Amino acid sequence: MKTYQIPVPTFDLDHTLRCGQVFRWRENKDGWIGIVDNSVIKAKQEGDVLIVESDLATEDIMNYFRLNDDLDDIYKHISKDDVINEAIARYWGMRLIRQEPWECLISYLCSINNRIPQIERMIQNLSMVFGTNLNSFYGFPSPEQLSKATHDQLKKCKLGFRGNWILDVARKVCREELQLEKLKNMDYQSAKRELLKVNGVGDKVADCVLLYSLDKLEAFPVDVHIRRVVQREYLRNERASDTKIREWAERYFGKYAGYAQQYLFYYERPKEM
Repeated sequence: MKTYQIPVPTFDLDHTLRCGQVFRWRENKDGWIGIVDNSVIKAKQEGDVLIVESDLATEDIMNYFRLNDDLDDIYKHISKDDVINEAIARYWGMRLIRQEPWECLISYLCSINNRIPQIERMIQNLSMVFGTNLNSFYGFPSPEQLSKATHDQLKKCKLGFRGNWILDVARKVCREELQLEKLKNMDYQSAKRELLKVNGVGDKVADCVLLYSLDKLEAFPVDVHIRRVVQREYLRNERASDTKIREWAERYFGKYAGYAQQYLFYYERPKEM
């Protein structure tokens, strides 16, 4: 592994990895350890310096943590009111992570009707059963590896009803009926329509994949936390459909609505912990 020291004047590693957007990082006394692009990566932050041990190139690390995003400019765009300003102040430096699209899609299929610990276990099970051994860690299985899964193997991963969806989309990707990288070049609505053709993918999962892996920063995933905070703080407790909430966020927060979503999500989640 190589060791990198990357200046990060507007970044908070802990908030970025704790906020619920990724599922394969673990915190320990030395910082964080995770798997990125099938490589083990260790990371910690000392002041304005991100210290990383990894076989990945510096550019890959910066790309993953979106360190080239102009967070000050993003804050200017989304700082609309006291609620979002409080969330920004509390979690200042939290950035979205640019995940690998295939892993992101499967991770958020696992998230359906699930809590974060269960999602993490499912992803770990999939990686241990189908992925590549990386010396006590496991790479995330490729579409080819998952497309050959038997129902007994999937049952061992304790995926429940999600197993059939995962097998189906793996085969779709292998047949090139779904080409995730091509979605990056589509506009938000067109890319979302393609994702909604996948069995098991609804609006929330599609928006998560678009936001966290396909550079659609206007995507605004709506789950129970977002629905609650938006209705309480912005819509005066008016009951609104998820579609109406997404439309409101697009108008209100604009092209960086996805960043606003992550801050509001993390702001709201501790209220039930």
